[in-house]
Amino acid sequence: MAAGAALTVLAGACGTANPPVPAPSVLAACDDSVHPARDLPRALRDDGITQAVGASDIWFVAPDEPAWGASAQSLGAGKGFYLKRPLWTSSAKLPTLTVTAIGSQATGKASLTPTSEGLPGPLPMGIEFSSRGCWKITATAEKGQAEITVKI
Repeated sequence: MAAGAALTVLAGACGTANPPVPAPSVLAACDDSVHPARDLPRALRDDGITQAVGASDIWFVAPDEPAWGASAQSLGAGKGFYLKRPLWTSSAKLPTLTVTAIGSQATGKASLTPTSEGLPGPLPMGIEFSSRGCWKITATAEKGQAEITVKI
């Protein structure tokens, strides 16, 4: 894949006219607090990354905010929400991503845009959510899997 090319790894009907509404109990129980790992791989630290969540060869780079969804932006009335977060991988292959709504039938999608330096290393990621809710984002690489919960 050419450097800088976007890759959508999970397609969905994001931005529907009447998006599903999550149950209030799901939103109340949704915890998207950032809990960074205590020990990061040396390669992550060498790239200047000091806070991340993950395992083995795949990591979500933690935001400066205390919650994963704090920097999500609206795409406009009824069009959903967008969040930009980087991943980091020590693998030479792109990870697979899933965006799953918790407690509803809402859909989402994630796209990866490798940098000109390629992999392994940082990997910009954009996530689209069709509605407010509690979302599970899972990244799976060759050896490991990382998961975060995002409240929109």
